Amino acid sequence: MATTHQEFLDQFDDERKPLLEALLHAIYEDCPHLTQMIKWNAPSFCDNGKDRLTILLHKKDRVCLILHTGVKPKEDKKAPRLYEDHTGLLEWNSNIRATIPFLDTADFFSKRDLFKKAVSHWLDETKNL
Repeated sequence: MATTHQEFLDQFDDERKPLLEALLHAIYEDCPHLTQMIKWNAPSFCDNGKDRLTILLHKKDRVCLILHTGVKPKEDKKAPRLYEDHTGLLEWNSNIRATIPFLDTADFFSKRDLFKKAVSHWLDETKNL
């Protein structure tokens, strides 16, 4: 079982690997302070010891980034969203959890700058949760 992102990538034999690598590289580049780990059988990131980003690979036709607030805050699917997303990338699953899906590398690279803004904004908005 992989314990690092690189080990995970080395073992990830899937046509979505270039997309996964591009997504992870963008996060590494923009958020070098995040702690990398494998959690929930996927590459994940913590900010100051709090789970914030996890890759979702269960859907075979895409790679998604889950933006979350860890396990402690209670989700409410009927409550207002944590903040207004100005990138248009977030698909809100509840008031404190969203996903950003990409179908392929072309899709990702066409939205890469917005993706980096969305991730940074998420980290800023959730740092006190």
